[in-house]
Amino acid sequence: MKYLNLTFLVFIITFFSACSFKQPLNLNEINSISLNKNIVVAGIPQTYQTPISVGIGVGGMVSSHVGVGINTFFNPRFSNNEDLRLQDSFYKNGIQIASLIENEFTFQMKNDELFKNRFVSFGSDYVIYLFVPKYSLQKATFSSKAQIKMTIELKVLDKNNKIIYEDKKDNILFSEDFIFDEIQILQSKEALEKASNLAIRQVVTRLILQMKKN
Repeated sequence: MKYLNLTFLVFIITFFSACSFKQPLNLNEINSISLNKNIVVAGIPQTYQTPISVGIGVGGMVSSHVGVGINTFFNPRFSNNEDLRLQDSFYKNGIQIASLIENEFTFQMKNDELFKNRFVSFGSDYVIYLFVPKYSLQKATFSSKAQIKMTIELKVLDKNNKIIYEDKKDNILFSEDFIFDEIQILQSKEALEKASNLAIRQVVTRLILQMKKN
């Protein structure tokens, strides 16, 4: 766990150390672009904080006409057991989220009409960096079905390590995305891999489409 935290910290420092000045990504000027294969996936936090505040009040009477009250508000924290089980399932089944993202992103870029002749393995004018700050298991409202919700951040850096473009997307879940039961995703390698690839495919598609608009 210490190694994961250290890796994540080093990545964050490196990722945001580039100049924060950004210019619009002009695709007409891009001759080549590549993907940095060091895709970092943040670990699941042990607890999460509810957005609902809980108030605790203590009051007393100083005299028959004067009262004193003290109110304290806090946001309770709950154990993140469900998402931690999802993280453990990835580990136990030997599924690397970063590898799935690399494969999908490379596939879509190589098959995109605009990028396919500009996407190269190395030596490019621009480099794409990807980071997964969050992923979780989302349940359907009226059934036992579930699906993976994933967020991917994208940054494009030039040869001077200046950020010229950045974006963040997640997958918008529809009813047809809920293919497997929650227990299947957590216990079956095949279901976990298929659910992950579906989520990743949708996020990558949204990221590339948005890049083409700039």
